Amino acid sequence: MIRALDVYLYEAHVATITRRGENLQLRYLPEYAASDDPVPISVTLPVVSTPFGNDDTKRFLDNLLPDRADVRSRWAREAKLSSDSTFDLLSVYGADVAGALEFYPAGTSPRQEENLAPLAEKEIGDRIRQIRRDDSDWLQHRTVEEGFSLGGAQGKFALALRDNQWFEPSGRQPSTHIFKPGIQPLPGSDVTEHITLQLAGLLGLDAAASVIAEFDGEHVLIVERFDRFPHNGVVARVHQEDLAQATGTSHVQKYEADGGPGYRDLFTVFDRNLSATDAKTAKERFAKLHVFSWIVGHNDGHAKNFSLTHVSGRSTLAPFYDLNSSLPFKQREQVLSHNPAVFDNVELAFGVNGANTLGSFNADSIRQLETDAGLPEGHLRDFARQIAAGLQAFVAVALEPLPDRLQELPAVSLYPHATYAQTLRVRDTLP
Repeated sequence: MIRALDVYLYEAHVATITRRGENLQLRYLPEYAASDDPVPISVTLPVVSTPFGNDDTKRFLDNLLPDRADVRSRWAREAKLSSDSTFDLLSVYGADVAGALEFYPAGTSPRQEENLAPLAEKEIGDRIRQIRRDDSDWLQHRTVEEGFSLGGAQGKFALALRDNQWFEPSGRQPSTHIFKPGIQPLPGSDVTEHITLQLAGLLGLDAAASVIAEFDGEHVLIVERFDRFPHNGVVARVHQEDLAQATGTSHVQKYEADGGPGYRDLFTVFDRNLSATDAKTAKERFAKLHVFSWIVGHNDGHAKNFSLTHVSGRSTLAPFYDLNSSLPFKQREQVLSHNPAVFDNVELAFGVNGANTLGSFNADSIRQLETDAGLPEGHLRDFARQIAAGLQAFVAVALEPLPDRLQELPAVSLYPHATYAQTLRVRDTLP
């Protein structure tokens, strides 16, 4: 049985995690703690000489793995592990997680080989089909030894793009893009996520870059990883953590409604860990994203769907990702009524003084959000009006490049009708 894991950050051995029974303990190496400006694994795990106990350690590590119990159990079976505990899973799948951390059984040298296996269009199409058939099967065609893990609940896989060719990366080669076939059973949700990401960008919100591509007849959302960047001719990893990790929140409490952090808790993280200027920017960006979410019906913006990036001693709020609209998946007759009241009960991921649905969020909510974010009165109200004024034109821009067959998907064809209803909501709420 493996009793310890070595933790590497940017190829340096920085900490060790030991297991005694069910208890985990993380301790930074003394030489790393004594080095100049050591980078912490997490803002909840600062570089100190004393160890961190089970709760702090496990909450951080849990968020590096898929949220779903069925996926974790499947990974354990495929790796022939005796349990699906976080520690056991990371001993196998921890070499390529989100960000720049790497986990290996103690005494194991980090991987040195670098492999890129080219993939044919049909091979990628097969992977997409497999996840659509069984979205607990994230590892199809990928060997356990490659040590790959992505957090979250959706079935997905990651590939590397080099010179317009897709590759299966292994060893020290990092992936560069995440492939998301969509949420089952919501056909077309990969396309609506792309549209929503495009809208965010067109409205000036910093969102992850995405495209919709087709492989052997299968459409898929491809999101460019912002925890990777080109450096001296190679692709390098970027240290990051999601805001569940940064608030010390278990993945089972990622939603505020389940006991997770509210937006004020996230603002506290910004104030404590970002420079004053970057914290102010982060709060404004988050507040604008919340207003955008109210208008487009994005209700999955929990703590794990926001991240901090840590680069060269500076922490910032990462680009937004996992943005989508739940509204086009309502009954067709409801969406085509263009009546915003049919969406009143759609929940928001965060509440503002108890206003946590599209129908209860109002002008008072916006003023409170402005106050808490340190923004001038009227700043977010004007932003909401700006969104409403340009939204339908931007939806058309996002839809136009899509192939006709994708535009004809029910959720995609209903998207402009849902957003039109929401522009009426803004008009009525903020006259």
